[in-house]
Amino acid sequence: MEKRFYKQLLEFDFSEPCALCTVMEWKGSVPRKDYPMMLVCKSGEIIGTIGGGTMEKEVIELAMASFDNNQTTLGSFDFTNDNISKDGGLCGGTVKVAVEPYTYNIQSFWAELKDINMGQAWLTTYHLNTKEITRHILNSNTQILGIPLDELIDEKKNKTIISEECIHLFRYVLPNPVLHIYGGGHVGKAVAELAHYIDIDITVHDDREPFVSEERFPHALFRSYESINTLMERVSLQPSDFALVATRGHHHDLILIRWILQSNAGWVGLISSKRKWKLLCQGLEKEGFTQKDLDRVHAPVGLHIHAQTVPEIAVSIIAQIIDYIRNTK
Repeated sequence: MEKRFYKQLLEFDFSEPCALCTVMEWKGSVPRKDYPMMLVCKSGEIIGTIGGGTMEKEVIELAMASFDNNQTTLGSFDFTNDNISKDGGLCGGTVKVAVEPYTYNIQSFWAELKDINMGQAWLTTYHLNTKEITRHILNSNTQILGIPLDELIDEKKNKTIISEECIHLFRYVLPNPVLHIYGGGHVGKAVAELAHYIDIDITVHDDREPFVSEERFPHALFRSYESINTLMERVSLQPSDFALVATRGHHHDLILIRWILQSNAGWVGLISSKRKWKLLCQGLEKEGFTQKDLDRVHAPVGLHIHAQTVPEIAVSIIAQIIDYIRNTK
């Protein structure tokens, strides 16, 4: 679930009626495949998105109608139209969206989920006969007839399970990825801003205190201006972590890359030219690092989009991180 939307669910003050819209099932090519949710307020305010376009417009209409009857509904949307002169999506898939009044009870469920350690599974069930929605937080002891929960929890993959009477949506909560930015200069700052926008948490480290100020990095989980040696003694990188080396000089880069390659960091990027990385590699090889070690480093970092400006370079780096996230789940 998107961190920003999740926070809005928890902070909603119920000053007006609101409907929660949840993509319960999709097949084929559709606008979004991550089972998104959206809040529709009676005033017309929309929080979140389930993909936009005509489908979202029709879901909003269903939500507005629910304020009159206070009922839960399941909308079905077909994108298999092949006539461009007629209304209807051309993507080629189908989507089912549940629309229900957003209540204190549902909000309490999200609050309970928040209080549990990350790495948590839950099940949203739409009962076709009663048109009711139920939710369950799952663990290894939970048993629901006909659903292989142990397999789903092990797989950690969002999935729809269909039965004769129900549509079940299995969701798995993962911690936000953490991107450790080493160097608070122009590129580091731009990357941090984009990372926050797509719900990647960041820490920032630079031995120059003004370059890691709260004003410069307002959304950082942690800011450090201690020396590199102190940092390396105190910090441990995890397999789920991302590390971007963007310091002001190759001496700092070499020290950090050497340290990161001895850690379990899942993704490593270095701001560098091809020539600089070649020279650094030669030095690291003499120290005993293997080609397999060096291949862990994305250098020059970023997808090759001919980026030149600082914002363009930041976009290329974040794009490479997104590509890594989507291809390693």
